[in-house]
Amino acid sequence: MLLTALGWIAALAFLGAAASSGWHGWRDKAPGPWIAAGLYACAAFVMLAIDGALSPLTAAALAFLAIAGAGTVAVVDGRNAAPGSRWKGAAWRTRFAVGAGARYLGSDTRGIWQRVMARFSGGEEAPTETEAVVAGHVASRSIPNVMADPVLGPAPEPAALATAAPVPPVYAAMAAFIGGFVPEDDQALKMFMQSNAAGELAVADAWHAFGDTCLTAVGLDPAYVAGLLEAGDSAAAHGALLAMVHRRFGVVYAAVQEWISAGRQLPHKAREFLTGEAA
Repeated sequence: MLLTALGWIAALAFLGAAASSGWHGWRDKAPGPWIAAGLYACAAFVMLAIDGALSPLTAAALAFLAIAGAGTVAVVDGRNAAPGSRWKGAAWRTRFAVGAGARYLGSDTRGIWQRVMARFSGGEEAPTETEAVVAGHVASRSIPNVMADPVLGPAPEPAALATAAPVPPVYAAMAAFIGGFVPEDDQALKMFMQSNAAGELAVADAWHAFGDTCLTAVGLDPAYVAGLLEAGDSAAAHGALLAMVHRRFGVVYAAVQEWISAGRQLPHKAREFLTGEAA
């Protein structure tokens, strides 16, 4: 009875690790978590066969597919690594993926538990594991904000940044979208500004997710990851800035909107027709 219970616990743990790694692989568009997902799924199928939930033949077929998929990703990803890189080699990547998969499961489990507890307590969500780890290192090592760090020197000029590297296509498309937009009315303008504010928050979440990847999967120093989290916070602040910019539209045109709402009409080409303060 005890062995059966332990077998089910192990199977569920392996399935959880496989699901968690698969989620990180899909979210981060990274091959490493998919290797871990295949390995943990293979172990889960074996345990389910031992527990009697799957027939040996079915478990063997599923385990073979899982391990074959993980092995293929490891070999292809290892082959694409630069010569001399510590990432090179499928065996190294496989060993790394196993440890990373366990950390993914632990991090996701704690994150879900913190969100549940925050929801029931009525308070704000607790910081993620990455944010907590980075905050501890920042406090203990007195790491300043990136823009205020004297070791880094002055920030580069925008003109230098513009020519330092090619603009990614997705950013070029976004720049063309913003620069070429012509609002047909105030509702179109409102939707445009609100959508861009929401987009900045999505970018902020992406920088935080990238920071989590660099800390838990790549193993970079928390001092560097602190800068990535700052980048996410800056993007979120920019989203709030866009919301405030459009709030000014309402302040500037409040009197005009009240006039129209009262059933009154503005003269044709009102800007050219009216003079003095009315203009």
